[in-house]
Amino acid sequence: MTSATARRRLATAYLALRLAPGAQVRYVGTATRLHGPATVQPCSCGRCASDVLLGIPATRYELRTVDGRPIGVSHVRHTSVIPEPTEEERNYAAIRMSTKATAVYLRQLLRRSFPGVKFSVRCGPKRAKERYLERYEITVTWSGGPTHTAVATVTAPLLARYGSPEECRPAWVSVTVNGRRHYGEPGALAIHLNRTAA
Repeated sequence: MTSATARRRLATAYLALRLAPGAQVRYVGTATRLHGPATVQPCSCGRCASDVLLGIPATRYELRTVDGRPIGVSHVRHTSVIPEPTEEERNYAAIRMSTKATAVYLRQLLRRSFPGVKFSVRCGPKRAKERYLERYEITVTWSGGPTHTAVATVTAPLLARYGSPEECRPAWVSVTVNGRRHYGEPGALAIHLNRTAA
């Protein structure tokens, strides 16, 4: 299998990593000469590629330059990279989207990621009597199609926390609902996944 083919397969099977491919980070791992800004992709080393193809969630990153060229560092732990918010995200740091707008954004994202699969994306937890903060939670339901892990791969970046410990927050997103643009941090404290049998 060529490395380009392996990367394409990894991109479609990107399972458990919290940072989306291309996310900007600061590398702070053991290769000290490479410390500094970079971007991440799913690791495409032989071990990670075979694990992903067997359905085992990916857990390591591969580093690229900010313009996407390979650096030569792979199999990087999540603890070795610190996500860096973009300038645009910093400018809108105090803006938080409503949970409803976040659900619309997630529905569109899932439809693009899994064409032909019907998803129900609703505000609130799986069970109606759960939790005081239920209005800030989203429940995604679908039947057949992608696995629970594959869908979690799409939803996880909405809950990932970016930036330094002092400014740790979700990445900025935008969506248009009924002709009005909403932008800011995703307004969801939790995303519950409920896959039913086809």
